[in-house]
Amino acid sequence: MLKKSLDIKSLSLTELEEFVQNELGEKKFRAGQIAHWVMNRNAECFEEMDNIPASLREKLNDTTKLRVLTKISQDISSDGTVKWLYKTFDGYYIETVLIPTLERNSVCISTQVGCAMDCKFCRTAKMGLKRHLEVGEILEQFIETRKFVRSERGGELTNLIFMGMGEPLHNYQNLKGSIAWLHHQKFFNLARKRITVSTSGVVPNIIKMAEEEIPAALAISLNGTNDIMRKSIMPITDRYPMNELLDSVDFYMERTGRPVTFEFVLIQGITCTDQGARELVEICKARDVKVNAICLNDSDDPELKAPTPQEVERFFNIVRQGKQMITLRQPRGRDIKAACGQLAVHKENAA
Repeated sequence: MLKKSLDIKSLSLTELEEFVQNELGEKKFRAGQIAHWVMNRNAECFEEMDNIPASLREKLNDTTKLRVLTKISQDISSDGTVKWLYKTFDGYYIETVLIPTLERNSVCISTQVGCAMDCKFCRTAKMGLKRHLEVGEILEQFIETRKFVRSERGGELTNLIFMGMGEPLHNYQNLKGSIAWLHHQKFFNLARKRITVSTSGVVPNIIKMAEEEIPAALAISLNGTNDIMRKSIMPITDRYPMNELLDSVDFYMERTGRPVTFEFVLIQGITCTDQGARELVEICKARDVKVNAICLNDSDDPELKAPTPQEVERFFNIVRQGKQMITLRQPRGRDIKAACGQLAVHKENAA
């Protein structure tokens, strides 16, 4: 008999069908009914599944569970951003962020407890990597946020960004499994353009995303325009230098026919420089990319500082003179430490 710890949401639809048939001795179609209750109707217990026989519900209670995260706290920013703290079954903590605008409601989802990439401008990096999140732990963040948006904001959750705690492409298989559910027409039915995977540049898995036709948009945390600049704040550059990263981007765009977004954190004296602006134009001009820039948010590194408004304006002027489209993203949720690079939780400060 499978252990009680089995999480239904962490199974693929095929695996759920096999489990229902082979382990529970039920008809295959019951798997689709169970998935509908879990993914579409936010079922929190098996007793809610009133079109499923009581005998099957009892088997499910004995062998599986529906909820894998415990909600610890909720913080609401003055700008409407919402951050949740969740506790995993094994005592770790992760954060999830809702970013509402007039046009959309986007959720920023975590894929790992901590992160191994050690980016100098990101507080999550100081946690180190504890473990990957399972598919069910990833999906539950979306499900819980959708429930909040529907009940408290009277709207729908429209977009998902894998840009919370962790490096999504370092947890590739579980990322892939969660996107399969999210994109499935019978369940969450999120269009490819409404799912974004943001990566620091795990080159082999950028290539895999293209080859396996993962239905999601790709965003690259570029944050540097040459190896020296990028390596000073992103150690992953040692493993995947700029030329390899850009080659993987070119392969992705050629293979998929889709554009890519470059994310660029503006850091005083490091990335927000005249040289950085000119080199960014050179990188972008032969590629179908757009650039989203954001000023550095408070981090745990006192040596890193946000640029002045005048420095940002000078950077943007150089880039725009080079005929490259660039957008300055406004920070959201800074007052609750929910902005980019600010997610980080340790046991001692989560109580």
